[in-house]
Amino acid sequence: MLAQLKPDLAQGGWSLIEMMVGITVGMIVVAGASLMITQQLAEHRRLLLETQVQQDLRAAADLVLRELRRAGATRQSAAFVWAPAAAAPLLHNEYAKYTSINKGKNQVLYSYSIAKTADEEDNQIISKEQFGFQISNQTLQLHLGGSGWQQLTDPEVLLVTDFSIVAKPQVLAMAELCENPCAGLANCPPQLTVNFFEITISARAKHDAQVLRSLRVNSRMRNDQVSGVCPS
Repeated sequence: MLAQLKPDLAQGGWSLIEMMVGITVGMIVVAGASLMITQQLAEHRRLLLETQVQQDLRAAADLVLRELRRAGATRQSAAFVWAPAAAAPLLHNEYAKYTSINKGKNQVLYSYSIAKTADEEDNQIISKEQFGFQISNQTLQLHLGGSGWQQLTDPEVLLVTDFSIVAKPQVLAMAELCENPCAGLANCPPQLTVNFFEITISARAKHDAQVLRSLRVNSRMRNDQVSGVCPS
């Protein structure tokens, strides 16, 4: 009976050292999991910023493309083409002459007619028919005729670092359209100028300088320019 009442001195349990080792291992595991979650959140945030910057650049480039295709448009297009028994064709499209690219200022200016009919067209540029794009304070701006410059991109989302437009005109001689040879006549034969252009827009995220994106698109102006005359 006395032997049965003795305390069991061989009972198992955790020692202080074992508990400290276990806690240390657990903290390492938790730290690793926390680091992995933090990295995943950072990558997710960066992916969202990259997507937003890319979408904003695409929207801006689409607007620039759509506008530049209209450069030089006039309601009197037929008046620049000679036809039998018709009045002498117009020699200069004032809207097309206004188009200019200033590389130093990252700026392009252009014009097109806002007249609704050919009868309202006078081939003269007014303030409401002057448009353009430029960079100012790392923001792409649009010039609306008569309304000044307005922001096209949000500086709280992205900062535009580069905006350039390179004109690539192609001049095609149209001597086959003349019945008589030029024989040294000035501005003969007529020439057709097809204006192609290349647009590059680069930007970075406002809140993460490592998120950089660049977009390059190509197109042509729809209003080809005709110059020169055929001998009578």
